[in-house]
Amino acid sequence: MSGFDADLARLRGGAADFEGFAGRAGRIAADLGAALEALGPCWGDDAVGRSFAEGHVGPAASTKERVDGLNGQFGGLQDRFAATERTYRKVDEGNETAFDAV
Repeated sequence: MSGFDADLARLRGGAADFEGFAGRAGRIAADLGAALEALGPCWGDDAVGRSFAEGHVGPAASTKERVDGLNGQFGGLQDRFAATERTYRKVDEGNETAFDAV
């Protein structure tokens, strides 16, 4: 025995949780995008505003892209958790069949 045990119900439940996380992340990203769009370039066009934009617009856009991508990342985690649960279940069923044959 390896001492390793997988709780298939928890894996399945964990996979289902990520669907909600993905939805929430998508809504947050959409709300953030709408708020930023409504504000526009609010730092001004004077020297101070241009200096602020040079230092902050690029990193802010990069961060916004990452937030936008969270929905898909959570969906990917959901898929991996579900696949792991299916794999463990098949292995358990195969082992049970093999032990029954002995």
